[in-house]
This record gives sequence, structure tokens and C-alpha cells, in this order.
Amino acid sequence: MRHPAVAPYAEAFDDLLAHTSEGGAVDYDLPHPKWWFLHHLLARGFVLHGSNAAAIDEFETRPNFDAHNERHVEAVFASDDAIWPLYFAVVKRPQSLINWCEHPGNGTSRYLFSIGTDPRDDASWTTGTIYVLPRETFTLTPETRELTSLVPMRPRARLTVEPDDFPFKGNTRGHRRGDSVRKVWLKHALRLRG
Repeated sequence: MRHPAVAPYAEAFDDLLAHTSEGGAVDYDLPHPKWWFLHHLLARGFVLHGSNAAAIDEFETRPNFDAHNERHVEAVFASDDAIWPLYFAVVKRPQSLINWCEHPGNGTSRYLFSIGTDPRDDASWTTGTIYVLPRETFTLTPETRELTSLVPMRPRARLTVEPDDFPFKGNTRGHRRGDSVRKVWLKHALRLRG
């Protein structure tokens, strides 16, 4: 996917954030897709965290594996991509998630999104929240768009998102229990269902 040209809307996006109280909910009333606003916020020095939880006042470090499932780290997790966190916000938990995001260059992103239920079933999706976090303490996980911070932090703002705000909802794959990342990737590359 090509990154959007959001410069013409920068003033409106900046005003929207400026009128949002510290840690408060963004009253999104603009005609542009919400992920364009999120893309703009990344350029303004923020990172994003997507969650089904709507009321996180402070992010504490938690143990988890990095995006490569290789390194165990206790951290706050976020991304410098506008779409990847939307997946984590609107996919209803708990269920198996297989996903990937990379920026190969030339203003584009590549994604893989799969869930352990039928993505055509509305019960697989939910209303979620994107948290806007200050970037200063985050470091990039190599070869991915995941960032980690070893210190707790409070969000600058939160944005309520619906499943239809996720532009790849219709392209999300379904996988079966035990399917490997490689198998899901091959099915995705070949555009196979099931």
C-alpha cells in the first residue's frame, strides 16, 4: 500500500490533536480515513498502539516476545506504521493472530493479516482503540515496524476505531489451529482461501 499524501490536511490534523486533552479521546469529525490521521501523527513524532481495551491510562511494561518471536522482552509495544495497530485494535481477542508489516521503501508498506477465525464473521471484529504515544523512549525491532520502550508511559491521546476503519479487513486471511506463519504467507501470496 502506498502511504497517503497527507500534507494538504496537516493543519486540520494538527488542530484536531491540539484540541484533544492530554490522554483524552480524539473527537474525530474529519472526512478523511482515520488511518490518514494516524499516518500524520507518526510524522509528528508519535508511535501507535492498538488494543481492544478502551481505557488504558498508563502503559506499563509487559513480558512478551518481539515481532520475530525470538527475543523475550519486557516492554511497552508500539508501531511506527499507521495501519498495523488498527489490526490489533479491531480484531476481537482472544484468538490466534498471524501478521507482519514492513516498509520496503518508496513510500509503501507491505502487510500480512490473518486471524484464527473466519474473517468474514462479524463476531471476529470489535470496536477498538488506537493509543498515541510519545516516541522518545522507543527503539525499533530490526526488520519490522515494531518498537519497544522499557519505561512506562501515559498516552498523549486515544482514538476509537471500528472494524471498517481497518482498510485490510476484506483482505484479512483466516488460518487454522497449527498453521505456520510460512503456510499463511504462502496462501496469502497465492490468494487462496481457508
